[in-house]
Amino acid sequence: MNILGVWMWPYSVEKRGAEQVVAWCARAKVTDIFFLVKGMAGKAACRSSYAPTVCERDLLQELLQAAHANGIRVHAWFTSASDAHYKELHPESGRCHFVRGRDKGLISLADEPYMAYLENIIREICRNYEIDGLHLDYIRYNHVAYGWAPEDLERYAAEGADTDALCRMIGEACETGDVTPLLDAYRKGDKNIRALARARRKDVVRFARRMLRTAKSEKNDLILTAALLPEGAFEDIAFADLHYGQNYEDAVGLYDYVLPMAYSKAYKQNGQWVKEIAERSVKLGHRTVVGLHAYEGGTGPSLQEDLDAVADAPVEGICLFREGATVLAFAGKEQLTVFNPLPEAITKVIARMDGGSVQWECRIETNAKAEFSIAEAPRVLQVFAGEEERCVYLTKEA
Repeated sequence: MNILGVWMWPYSVEKRGAEQVVAWCARAKVTDIFFLVKGMAGKAACRSSYAPTVCERDLLQELLQAAHANGIRVHAWFTSASDAHYKELHPESGRCHFVRGRDKGLISLADEPYMAYLENIIREICRNYEIDGLHLDYIRYNHVAYGWAPEDLERYAAEGADTDALCRMIGEACETGDVTPLLDAYRKGDKNIRALARARRKDVVRFARRMLRTAKSEKNDLILTAALLPEGAFEDIAFADLHYGQNYEDAVGLYDYVLPMAYSKAYKQNGQWVKEIAERSVKLGHRTVVGLHAYEGGTGPSLQEDLDAVADAPVEGICLFREGATVLAFAGKEQLTVFNPLPEAITKVIARMDGGSVQWECRIETNAKAEFSIAEAPRVLQVFAGEEERCVYLTKEA
C-alpha cells in the first residue's frame, strides 16, 4: 500500500502548530493529509474573499509549508453542501425536511447559487495555494426525509414519479419513523421510489462534477477524491440510494480514488467487514483508500484488527479518521515512544506481545510524549485516559 492518509481538523494546526503536527505525521510515515478547509459551519481555514475564516491565521498555508517540506501531500477537504454560514444568509437555499422544512445548516444539492458560491471558494484556493488535491465529503443527501421542497418535487416528477403518491409514502415513513416500507419498495422496483433514487443520484453527481471540473480547470494535476459512506459498497444499495443518493457506480470516473469510511466500531463491526467494503469498492471500479476508525470508540486492538484485515486487500492505502483523536506510538528495538494529542492525559499504557504483556502507569499530558523501555516491539498497544480506552496507531521503527 502506497498511501497513509489522515483527516485533519484546523484545530490541530491552530492549537499545536503546523511544524509539530507535521513532524509527528512524518514520523508515522503519513503521505497525505486531508485538511478541512471548509467545514459544516461554513468557515474557511484559509484566506477567503467569500467565506468567514476559522481564525486570523492562515492555517492552510502554515500546513502546506510544513507538509511539503516533509514530502507530504495536502488535500483541501470540503464538506460540500453542509454550510451553516451560507444557510443563515440564504435560508431559501436550505435542504428541506419533509415535516420540519429547511431546519438545519444543510444546503440543497440542486441549489445553483450555492454551487456557484462553492465553486468560487474552490477556484480561489486553487489559485492561491499549492494544494495537491480536492477532497469532497458529505457529497450526499443525509436522509430520505430531506429533499422535499417544491423544486425537489419537480425533479422527481421529471424522473417519472407520481409525486402525490411519493409524498404519501414519505409522510407515512416520517409519521411512523419506519423507513423499511420504502426500502422494500425500492428493492421490488417501485416506480416512484426508483424515480426518487435516480433524481437524488443525479443531484449528487451533478454537484460533484461541477466542483471537480472547476478545480481541474484551475489545476489540471490536482488529485480528486471523495469520502463515501460504506453502505453503497454492498450489493443491497437500497439504503444508500434512498438516504444518500450516493452510489459507488455513479462515482466511477469522477474521482482519482475514493475513501470508503469503513468505521468499524461506529457500525459495531469488525475487520472482516472493513475488508469486504475495501474489496467491494475495488470490484466496483475504484482505486480505493480505506478510511479506518481511529477516533472515539476505537482502540488500539480494534484499529490493529482493521489494519491487519486490509493488509493484503488490493487497495492503494488507508486513511485514519482522524489526526488529533488518535494517540501515536512508535516502537523501536528497545524503546517505545507514545505521543498524546488528545485533550486529556494518558494514564496507562499496555504493550501486548505474543509472549505476554507489559503495563505502565503514567501521565502523558496533552501534546506531550513519554518513552518506555521494551524488550521487543509490541504486536498491539492499548492506551487509557483514566478508565476510558483510547485509540492508538502503532508504527514499527527500525
